[in-house]
Amino acid sequence: MLPFNELFTAGDLNIIQNWYASYEPVGEKLLYRDIPPQKVKTVFYGDSITNGFQIHEFFPGASFKNRGISGDNLCGLYFRMDEDVFAFEPEQVILLAGINCIEDDIALMMKRYEAIGDLLAEKNIKTFFCSILPLRRTPECDKRIEYQEKVIAVNTLLRELAERKFAGYIDYHSALKDANGELAEEYARPDGLHLLFQGYKVMADVLKDKVSI
Repeated sequence: MLPFNELFTAGDLNIIQNWYASYEPVGEKLLYRDIPPQKVKTVFYGDSITNGFQIHEFFPGASFKNRGISGDNLCGLYFRMDEDVFAFEPEQVILLAGINCIEDDIALMMKRYEAIGDLLAEKNIKTFFCSILPLRRTPECDKRIEYQEKVIAVNTLLRELAERKFAGYIDYHSALKDANGELAEEYARPDGLHLLFQGYKVMADVLKDKVSI
């Protein structure tokens, strides 16, 4: 595990590990670490959006690992990099995370994105940062709908960082939003946060135009 520092503290680790322990699907996902790692071209790294992305269906024959964990945040991604990224010696990482820490200070979020990208760059791994997805107001919508404008602000800064310093930016947000700036109805599950198949199909099309998987 990577060491604690001012951006990723022991308290941050405790919070995310308590989440892993409290949500059964996460524990099941972590069992896959028992399989000896083999080198892949791409690691898809992130939270539940990545976890639910059936990449093999859209990119048959691709060399990749899906290391999305539901509920994860930028601190969780930092602390599990050794096991879930570096062990596979990938050429590139497709990183999609941020909604689960959207309540954090934007400057802190950006420092964490950059720190993770820097660690990957030290291993000569290309990093593509993905936009946080738009949200949709529904009768069952997730409470994070109130952060819709903050998502846009983070994405603006994330694009600048990704294009200035790292391999690039993948803009799912623009492709998935409707005329009102919300996650389009045809892509949204009832919580207004997670995606139906049609939404993942749009993501796959965006990805194909941006990255060789």
